[in-house]
Amino acid sequence: MQHLREQFHPFNTGRLVHRALRHSQLAVAHNQKLAESLPTLLKPRVGLLYPGPDATLLNELHVDQRPDQLVILDGTWQQAESMMRAIPQLRSLPRYRLAPTKPSRFRIRRAPDPQALSTVEATIAALRVLEPDTAGLDRLQAAFVAMIDHQIGRDATKAQRRHSKREELAANER
Repeated sequence: MQHLREQFHPFNTGRLVHRALRHSQLAVAHNQKLAESLPTLLKPRVGLLYPGPDATLLNELHVDQRPDQLVILDGTWQQAESMMRAIPQLRSLPRYRLAPTKPSRFRIRRAPDPQALSTVEATIAALRVLEPDTAGLDRLQAAFVAMIDHQIGRDATKAQRRHSKREELAANER
């Protein structure tokens, strides 16, 4: 489920996940519309991947306790919290969490804590637990890292151009 404001963001990892995974669904709308459409989207054994004190570690679940469908919220952490507040059905779902062993590689946005992962990283980690035979997870991870590296390279080039322009203007003023 994607927050409406995330839909056209250039680092839209929810869209990246949806395009990479055949059996995924991407629901994008205002919170009220998402709440209205949620019952038609959910399977009987559904869970929500969302950290918290009452969330069960995915990797501690016995195979027969695992959800058949996992809802993952896509947006900034503030947007995800907003979705949790605004969509009561989300709060009623069983909650699951991950125990990342490495910090997020999503260096473009600031995470609220070292355990926080981007949508794509969380999806990959969850699938490695729930469906370890899923093909293409390494390619999805590589595409994610390439996207970040490309953007950081673009930002560095822009900053370098701005710095050079300032130096040129300062030299011309002398």
